[in-house]
Amino acid sequence: MRLALIGPSAPLRGGIAQYHDRLAAALARRGHDVRRISYRRLYPSLLFPGRTQYEPGGTHDERAGTGDATGVVPPATPLLDSIGPRSWARVAAAAAGCDAAVFEWWHPFFAPAFVAITSLVHRRGVPMIAFCHNLEPHEPVPAGRVVARLALGRADAFVVQSSSEAAVLRARYPGRPVACIAHPAERPVCPHESAAGEPVRAACAAALGIPPAPRRVLFFGYVRAYKGLPTLLEAVAHLPADVQLVVAGEIYHHDAAWYRAEAERLGIADRVVLLDRFLASAEVGCCLRAADVVALPYWSASQSGVAPLAMACGRAVVASAVGGLPDLIRSGETGFLVPPRDPAALADAIARALADAPRLGAAAAAEAARTLTWDTTAAAVEELAATVSAARGSW
Repeated sequence: MRLALIGPSAPLRGGIAQYHDRLAAALARRGHDVRRISYRRLYPSLLFPGRTQYEPGGTHDERAGTGDATGVVPPATPLLDSIGPRSWARVAAAAAGCDAAVFEWWHPFFAPAFVAITSLVHRRGVPMIAFCHNLEPHEPVPAGRVVARLALGRADAFVVQSSSEAAVLRARYPGRPVACIAHPAERPVCPHESAAGEPVRAACAAALGIPPAPRRVLFFGYVRAYKGLPTLLEAVAHLPADVQLVVAGEIYHHDAAWYRAEAERLGIADRVVLLDRFLASAEVGCCLRAADVVALPYWSASQSGVAPLAMACGRAVVASAVGGLPDLIRSGETGFLVPPRDPAALADAIARALADAPRLGAAAAAEAARTLTWDTTAAAVEELAATVSAARGSW
């Protein structure tokens, strides 16, 4: 099939851009002609909360996590300007002749572009699949939920990454195909792994400037309000003094000084390490291998790309039982699930995970290798695209 994949790509940074590249690679390996259309402007600089929208060094590894040259994705064309209507027509023209277009959705800011491009590709007989990383924004946006519902109503089919969001879409748009695909996992490369393939925990920590610690918990990713880092800080205060917390990711909610002050208030300042920056691809593997357990203390969530990464690295995940996280984590087998905003329950689960980290981590790695593959994801997108393409005759 000919598929137009519309979304951010390298050198734009972040999990969705990396997802786009790996999905394109997986589809290409299955024999599809993938036309990759990326952004030439993602966010206007005034609206972007971080320091830069681009990867450190200007690129990231565009292979599907295997290091195999056959996984190199076809090149992306940076056509789309999120606030440039003329570019929307160019994107639709680039998708002409495809069996389906796939637009990566995660925020209502992109609603005008999505609605316009969907209308234009429909005129060319191309169905539109909305690949929903988040149905609705994590942080409040004026009229955001209404705008998202109206915009997504133009799509012909949907991909989501949690059973809860699949249920929402099936109720909201009855009769339209919805594919629920768990976020794929891959084992990120680590420059400090030995020839035998075993991670070198101490070397990874030293490379990142993390002080030695007998036991280490990792919070990984952008620090945003919904991710519940304050709850995790309170939980760490309940844990023994040999447990260190590493927070690795650029801080969007409050700032580093706020979290240092909170750690000081809780009496754990000497046990909390803040890496307040976006980590390059080569550092991600180091972060995960330097940790014993990964914590996702989210107050709300749709899904998480951090949990599959941790699982692929053989790390147990302790997470809040919100959104799609229960779809990924089998409590007591690959990690633990706890109620959100409950520091005592979170501390207890972390303590149990640390005590049983090798067993839980091995089970997590096996689960990721068995069920969370890019080929499975590509096959599901392929099946959905075939379904909406075949239905074009009924329009």
